Amino acid sequence: MGKIRAILSKELRRPRGVALLLVVVMVAVMLPVVTDMNYEARTEFELAMNYKRKAEAQALARSGLAFAAVVFDLQKQVENLLQSSFLKNLGIQRFEIWDIVPFDTRLLRGLTAGPFVDVGAVVAEGASAATGERGGEKGENTVTPPLDEGDPLFDFPGDFALEFENEDTKINLNLLDSAAKQGIARMLWGVVEPQVYDFLFLENTSRPEFVTREELIANIADWVDGDDERYLIGGDERSLYDDFTPKFKVKNARFDTIDELRMVYGVTDVVFRLLAPYVTIYSSGRINLNKAPPVVIEAVIRSYAKDKTLGIFYNEDLMREMLGKVLAQRAKEGFSKVDDFLVVLRDEGVELEPAAAGQLSVDGSFYRIRVRGEKDGVEAFIELVSDKNFNIYFYREG
Repeated sequence: MGKIRAILSKELRRPRGVALLLVVVMVAVMLPVVTDMNYEARTEFELAMNYKRKAEAQALARSGLAFAAVVFDLQKQVENLLQSSFLKNLGIQRFEIWDIVPFDTRLLRGLTAGPFVDVGAVVAEGASAATGERGGEKGENTVTPPLDEGDPLFDFPGDFALEFENEDTKINLNLLDSAAKQGIARMLWGVVEPQVYDFLFLENTSRPEFVTREELIANIADWVDGDDERYLIGGDERSLYDDFTPKFKVKNARFDTIDELRMVYGVTDVVFRLLAPYVTIYSSGRINLNKAPPVVIEAVIRSYAKDKTLGIFYNEDLMREMLGKVLAQRAKEGFSKVDDFLVVLRDEGVELEPAAAGQLSVDGSFYRIRVRGEKDGVEAFIELVSDKNFNIYFYREG
């Protein structure tokens, strides 16, 4: 009996909790593994969902692009109507519908909330109501059956928005390699001529790329034209780029992008920011007076004024005052022809050279269209340049 007690006592004194220890160890080992697997699964799921939303947003952007083609076609019809003698006599000003209607489905959905119906059914219903005919019997009072309803125009998930910008409001740099070279150079001069930009062109030997206004315009023209002689100045245009690292040569061909302007000798970051909003590489070459920003209107005046001794060319306040009058007249009645603009300037005492008329227009031919598609917070973008016939000259997606 004593021997049994000794054995039991020995068994009771053995260490306990081995199973619990194993469980704790297994949990400690498996927890990071399970957590990592869960994280990877959720990440892959979110990536897949974002890819799906991005694809949907891209599809919406492309739908917006197709809608832009419809808008261009509608604009053509509006312009044809405005050419009618009846509307001309009413004095209706030429307009572009994207300046009036915001082509954003968030807004348009609210304006077109009701469903569309069959026009033929509406006409037939109206005729029946007028004659009192129902079911082939005249005068019988019966309940009119409801018309078949179509789907709402913008009843789809997600949204798209369109922006239209007329490229003919800017100076076309690529025309520096054409017969319009002198006119383009003169308008570029008009952009940089104001006294407020003198600090950019004062001699400063600490700047390795110091240029005067004339040299800047010449360097931009030399980048595009096909010869090796400096425009307006003379000499070898290639010598300016010999000290650049890495070395590169004058392109002697048209710009492919506006950012390429940064490669031109003398175009610093500040000069680029000055020029970039007012230059393009896609346009008809004629400035659209009805849409051009004040800076471009001022550039036209400065570059083609017959008398450069007028006070407006030496007093910025006088120039701002005259521009205000020109823009007020544009906002009130618009310019139906170039002569309307010339008359307004003439009334203000400014006469432009006859050559100016060849650089000006009152409508646009080339447009930059920006389309944004959005689905569940994910966006896709399309940007392109096209003419009114929707011939595309530039296209990119993002």
